[in-house]
Amino acid sequence: MDAFTLDKIEFDKIRDILAGFCHCKLGRDVAAHIAPARSGDVIRLWLAQTSEMVAALRDYSPPPFGGITDIHPHLARVQDPSQSEAEDFSVVAATLEGAANVKTFLDSLPESFPHLREMGEKVETFDGEVKAIRAVIGPDGLVADSASPRLGEMRREIVAVTDEIYRVIHSYLHVPEVAKLLQDETVTLHGDRYVLPVKSENRGRLPGVIHRTSGSGATVFVEPLASVELNNRLADIRDDERREVRRLLGELSVRLTARGAAIASTLRTLAQVDLLSAKAQYAYQFDMTCPEVTDQGVLEFPQARHPLLVDQAWRQEQAGMRPIDRHPVVPIDVRLGRDFDLLVITGSNTGGKTVTLKTVALLVLMAQSGLHIPARRGATMPVFSNVFIDIGDEQSLEQSLSTFGAHMKRIHYVLSKADRFSLVLLDELGSGTDPDEGGAIGQAVLDELLRVGCLGVVTTHLSVLKAYAFNHDRADNASVAFDTRTMRPTYHLHIGTAGESHAIAVAQRLGLPHHLIDAARRHLSGQGKQFTQAMRTTGAARRSAEAARSDAQAAQLAAQVEKENFQTKLGQLRKLQDEFCAWLAGLMEMKPGDPLPVPDLNRPGKLVRLELHRQIAVVDSGSMQVEVPLQALMPDFGQEQQRQEIANLKGQIAAHAREASLATQQAKRVQAQYENELKQLQRRGKQYEDWLRSIAAVKVGDEVPIAREPGKGTLTAVDLANLKATVSTGQDQHEVRLQELFPQTGPFAAQPPRPRPQSAPPHPQQQHGRRPQEHQPRTPRPVDNRPMQRRTSDSNAARASREAILALEPGQQVYVVPFHKRATLVRFKQDKDQAVVSSGAFEMTVPLADLDLVRDGEGSQKN
Repeated sequence: MDAFTLDKIEFDKIRDILAGFCHCKLGRDVAAHIAPARSGDVIRLWLAQTSEMVAALRDYSPPPFGGITDIHPHLARVQDPSQSEAEDFSVVAATLEGAANVKTFLDSLPESFPHLREMGEKVETFDGEVKAIRAVIGPDGLVADSASPRLGEMRREIVAVTDEIYRVIHSYLHVPEVAKLLQDETVTLHGDRYVLPVKSENRGRLPGVIHRTSGSGATVFVEPLASVELNNRLADIRDDERREVRRLLGELSVRLTARGAAIASTLRTLAQVDLLSAKAQYAYQFDMTCPEVTDQGVLEFPQARHPLLVDQAWRQEQAGMRPIDRHPVVPIDVRLGRDFDLLVITGSNTGGKTVTLKTVALLVLMAQSGLHIPARRGATMPVFSNVFIDIGDEQSLEQSLSTFGAHMKRIHYVLSKADRFSLVLLDELGSGTDPDEGGAIGQAVLDELLRVGCLGVVTTHLSVLKAYAFNHDRADNASVAFDTRTMRPTYHLHIGTAGESHAIAVAQRLGLPHHLIDAARRHLSGQGKQFTQAMRTTGAARRSAEAARSDAQAAQLAAQVEKENFQTKLGQLRKLQDEFCAWLAGLMEMKPGDPLPVPDLNRPGKLVRLELHRQIAVVDSGSMQVEVPLQALMPDFGQEQQRQEIANLKGQIAAHAREASLATQQAKRVQAQYENELKQLQRRGKQYEDWLRSIAAVKVGDEVPIAREPGKGTLTAVDLANLKATVSTGQDQHEVRLQELFPQTGPFAAQPPRPRPQSAPPHPQQQHGRRPQEHQPRTPRPVDNRPMQRRTSDSNAARASREAILALEPGQQVYVVPFHKRATLVRFKQDKDQAVVSSGAFEMTVPLADLDLVRDGEGSQKN
């Protein structure tokens, strides 16, 4: 994986956290070097192993790693008997015993843990080697006296000779003539020999061997002649003892060296088991889940949390920090690859945009390293060949690179390496230079990412990049939420809505003078204001769509959990059935005289006979024979409770399934409404761009269309500063607003040709069930002064025209029934069953039931 990315997202800290959960140095060494894999099969295997270990940790216990250490240094010394010590063999034996305990744990797991059981098979047993070591090395880590008969005999002789030396040399202390020659009445050990401290002026007065002189020269240490021979004999025995110990350790060394490869293989497996146990404990402690790794290119992390922030919050809690003082860990919902491939995140500074990038990158790389991730169940992701990130200030004085230049160099590298299997994360795209040029470069980068076909997330403050996501099918906006009341970010991520930087609002909150705030608002470009308004227009619909989508996912997840509980209960019931069958088989094997309880009498009895045709057992209770129903003898296996729980679960599953289905249908309806409104807004944006191009190209003297009678005129003057123009219509001069030139909507706008419907719905005034005659002109509706007639939504006429009205495009003509006139369709409000129409300079909202298709002759009066 890209080393720059691993460094920027602080993947080393994940390794450190993981190493902290390991039991021994074997696992910690492996944890310190874990790296993401690129093979889907390998990743799925690692995740399955972690999931099994989490289940083992939850239902049983962690693997027993007591006594296991990294014995590689000890094994290296053991290979050379002259360098090894008894302690080396003792440590090796403890680790091999610990390996046997781990193997027993893994082998004892049920067959539902196939990966862990397979790892247990890779741990070899070393019972013979451990027994041999324990026969030589005692519990104190030293060679035991019982290691060999010869060693035991020599050590007993050493004790006897030592006692004799002690007796002889201490006898000198009780001789007055000798005592007065001594510096102190003590016995000192010099090497392996006992000596007496004699005053230097008495040198030669005590017969014996002088071994050394004190540093001050006041004392000489003398070995009396009476103990010299004994000390020589003791030294010889000790030499023999050392040779015997070396021989015994050499035999152990040969035995362990012969199994060196098996020991090394077992140590590798133990390291993997320790690492796996650490992954499981990490996942268990922080409530992580296993993502589904697919090949479909869809990434979806519901309720994702930044793992390092989660760890920080946990440590703050353990330290007793108050909740109000802790940094909040706000979960976010992130997805890519299903309805869009690029996500453009905007919003205020310090709102969590960069944290979102790091969260996505860390969760992907954790999953590809076999780790569970801090996200809600149901997370899914593809296998990425690489993850590229550009983040932070990479200004380099040595290479004379500006911040912008450093970013461009990194982006160039990313684009040269990225493919359709990559994940690209770019922070503050287009920043660090002129906004117009930066925005143009940013759009080019997004174009390239879409061309490559990779998944990507970018953050920016540039409105032009917000508009890019607004106008491209495979790109979408997202925003980090900001509380304008408190002027603080909330760190929530809202997909589908572009964020605002809130710079003016923050400046006002911080005390910038009102006249500067007003001037800043005036300087905002008109196009920027219109784009912001357009984003707000679709924001509510999109938020509703995302909320409905989230509700549908939650309902589906609840249904899945209930289904799994149901399967678990079924498994428990089958187990009870097996126990019943075992009890019945045991009953059939009973013989007369076997003990059998009598439940009604609450005392034991003996079986007389079984009468299966009557389903009874005749039992001798001592004073009488009692007929006991077989059913009364059957122990309570809890089957009735299990059946009741299963029946309840069935009802819950059905209810959750209905809720999930309804939520999914509602999510589809709301999403369709949003997409319809988005298309309308995009068309209005195109109309605005067409109008701008027309205004930019017009010259005085040109004939221009206008939004008033007679629909056209000659341009005589333009006042761009005040957004006004003067047009001539015959003999009259009219001063009009600039917006009235080149009308995009209304009765004087150029109407695009409307495709003829293949099968027009019946007109409300037609008789039900009659086919209209082709090419027969319709009679115009009479205009009268009767009170306004409204149609109800469930009327036949409203139902007949509804679908045809919804199929119309903005800008097309509709007939407003209550007003008996035509109007121009602006947009729909399907959530309220309404439409916005314009007539002249006015816009109005009317119910869909009051709209109809335009027929020949309808609404012929002037609008």
